[in-house]
Amino acid sequence: MYSDTIRAFHAEIKQAMTARRRQQWQEAWFHLERAHILGQQDFILHMHTHWQMLKLAADQINWLEVRGQLLRLILTPVGHLTGRLPLGNPGSSRYSVLESVPVPDDLQALLEKSEQDQR
Repeated sequence: MYSDTIRAFHAEIKQAMTARRRQQWQEAWFHLERAHILGQQDFILHMHTHWQMLKLAADQINWLEVRGQLLRLILTPVGHLTGRLPLGNPGSSRYSVLESVPVPDDLQALLEKSEQDQR
C-alpha cells in the first residue's frame, strides 16, 4: 500500500522540480527540504532527495551547497546503517548534518499517521 507520507514526498519532489525549472530557487529548496523530512527514514527516498538537492545547488552554481550535498550523499548510507538520522533535519547545508530540527506540524501529522499505520 502506498502511504500518505510517500504520496506527500512525491508531491513535494514534483513541486520542487517545477520550481527548479522556473528557476524559483527558494521555492525549490523549500519543497526539497520538506521532501527530505518526509523521506529521510527510507534509504532510497533519502538518497533521491540529496541527489535532487545536489542538482539544484549545481544549477545555482552554489559550490558550498554542492560540497554539502556530496558530503550528505556519502554520509547517508552511514546514517542508515547506524540509525543516526536526526529527526526533522531538512537536509540542506543550512543545517548541520546531525542537527535535529522541529518537524513542521503538517508533516509531523503525516509521519505519525504513517507510523501508526505500520504497527
